[in-house]
Amino acid sequence: MDRFRLGGVPGVTPAKWMRVWRERLPDVPIDLLAVDEADAVAALRDGRVDAVLARLPLPPEDATELHLVQLYEELPVVVSAKGHPIVAFESVTVADLEGETMLAADGMTSAELFEVVASGAGLAIVPMSVARALGGDQTRHRVVTDLPSTTIALAWLQTADSPLHQELIGIARGRRAGSSRGTDREHSVEPGQSATGAKPPSSKPKQPSRPDRPRRPGGPGRSGRPGPGRRR
Repeated sequence: MDRFRLGGVPGVTPAKWMRVWRERLPDVPIDLLAVDEADAVAALRDGRVDAVLARLPLPPEDATELHLVQLYEELPVVVSAKGHPIVAFESVTVADLEGETMLAADGMTSAELFEVVASGAGLAIVPMSVARALGGDQTRHRVVTDLPSTTIALAWLQTADSPLHQELIGIARGRRAGSSRGTDREHSVEPGQSATGAKPPSSKPKQPSRPDRPRRPGGPGRSGRPGPGRRR
């Protein structure tokens, strides 16, 4: 393999990993190719990329032919047009979204979905990294505190496994150059360093949770719609 082609779904920004790769493997160029979420596995199958940073879950029938290394978690956010009342909150819950028109990609690319949201046609739930990457001055996003996170994983075909794939795993896990663990063949690994600034789950024991704080003034009214709250 004279060069390594890394695919990335919207929101992933592995610039740090690619910089480390170029320092360690100067004779093997690495390229980043953008792929949409629905196209991630197809890009592997047809040879457009050698590995892809994909968003889980993948269809079960696709996952059976892949090596998957989970890397980090992403917070869920709701995206709205900039003038929507929900922007008054610092964060929201699913209950705050009751009665709203919720949009899904349904064949659209992520960029096209954001265009529809910006028009005021409805709201969309996406990972925070996607909102940061694609949101413009016509949209805003807020964390949805009671939805599960999503996971970014490094994926590649089992039949295409190579020392270069293992090197990329080591870089993503933060191993130093020359580490003996760089020869491991493990495909189920602990989270590595985040490629988008989101912290992976901590290995330290969790501290006891604190009591819930009172909700900020300006919560939803009887209708379930956001009331006036403090703007950021």
